[in-house]
Amino acid sequence: MKIINDIIVVGGGTAGLISALMLKTKFPQKNIKIIESSNVGIVGVGESSTEHWGKFCKYVGIPHLSVILKSNATFKLGVYFENWSKNDFIHTIGYPFSQVSDDYYKVYGHLIANNSLPMELLSYSIPKNKLSMSYFNDIHNSPTNQYHFDTFALNELLHEECNKRGINIVIDDIECVTLNDKTDEILSILSKKSEYFADFFIDCSGFSRILLGDVYNIKWVSYSQYLPVNSAIAFATKEMEEYNMYTKSTARKSGWSWMIPTQTRTGNGYVYCDNFTSKDEAHQEMEEAYGQSLEIVKEFKFDPGRLEKAWHKNCYAVGLSQSFVEPLEATSIGSVIQQMFCFMNFLPSYDIKTCNEKVNLIFENIVDYIRAHYLVKKEDTPFWKEVKYNLKLTDNLENYLEMWKNRLPSVTDVSCNWAMFSAVNYIQILYGLGWFDVEKIKYEYENSGKDDSIDPFLKKYDDESFWLGHKEIIKLLKNGCLG
Repeated sequence: MKIINDIIVVGGGTAGLISALMLKTKFPQKNIKIIESSNVGIVGVGESSTEHWGKFCKYVGIPHLSVILKSNATFKLGVYFENWSKNDFIHTIGYPFSQVSDDYYKVYGHLIANNSLPMELLSYSIPKNKLSMSYFNDIHNSPTNQYHFDTFALNELLHEECNKRGINIVIDDIECVTLNDKTDEILSILSKKSEYFADFFIDCSGFSRILLGDVYNIKWVSYSQYLPVNSAIAFATKEMEEYNMYTKSTARKSGWSWMIPTQTRTGNGYVYCDNFTSKDEAHQEMEEAYGQSLEIVKEFKFDPGRLEKAWHKNCYAVGLSQSFVEPLEATSIGSVIQQMFCFMNFLPSYDIKTCNEKVNLIFENIVDYIRAHYLVKKEDTPFWKEVKYNLKLTDNLENYLEMWKNRLPSVTDVSCNWAMFSAVNYIQILYGLGWFDVEKIKYEYENSGKDDSIDPFLKKYDDESFWLGHKEIIKLLKNGCLG
């Protein structure tokens, strides 16, 4: 059995720092070292997480609200979809809407059966950007497990946590990699300053894919036939007067734009398909939409997909080194966390085959869900017309949609270890896009046991007492008045 005492993480971005912290928590006796490039490629115009961030914080012991205090973060409760459908909608999952009765999401069934507007499938406080004071009695508590981050400040926070835990961070630039002549495993990494030896290597080098890409030439599996965008520009605007409680995704002519509020500025970007618009045209479209001159601070092209296998020999790829979809549901940080939980489960047994199979399923779970967002009825531009009529469905999504022709998604419909999305995540998206047959859902709901107590319960749940605005809450937290 292979003995692993020394692990090197290549890359000091978000993925590398999270991976190192999780490894040190799981295996405190192992030596964890990060080799960080002198030129870390941080976009720096805002980043957001999914609820898996809360799971990470709990696992490694970072107080929830420290991200508010130390990384200029704001609270996030979902994603607001503007102009994707006839009515705007928000994807947010939480109590009491996601309650289950015998695997059936009865509250959602009740609301949809009664032809509620998509915005009625969530707490009214979210679009009003309000938070209940009851959450802030303890810095370890939080109204949400998701946040919008200032990416530079988050990087500093994670560095600080690594230093606290004895994780050695070396600033150096890798020049080449040496392999063991007999096993073809990585023996050491050579850089400008030194040679670094380890028993195992984690590739968190981003799009560079220094180890599994350059050294081992692991095949890239493209999913471009299912996902329609391949380019992005990013830019910053001034701080919002009131912080949104959500990431805003607005459908544009050839894709969609994002808006992420942080405490110092707002991060924005446009993700588009270069078959339908150019970078200059996308830039102009954004300036017209925002009514101001915008400075593009980052641009990149991508092929949505994953490595054929994340684990090869004594190397495991995480984050952008392993896969990239698109930032529509902020899956980047969450997928790193889930992928590392998967890896740490199989590292003691060194079960490479099963781990790779599970990681590929994690990624396919993400692709299925992101693809579902493009089940649009709109066809007002050539891009959206192409999406509506010609974009392929994944096999999994095709099977899901066949099941959901006559009913709501139920708990057991989507099953995947370490998955980011379950059946409940599809409900608000598909209803917001006008995909469900409401009459059939009404029939299902009435036959499952109609519940007239739901409306009064939801009204009581949304009691406005002791709620404050998002920015005011953060101000009180930073001034030490809460927590």
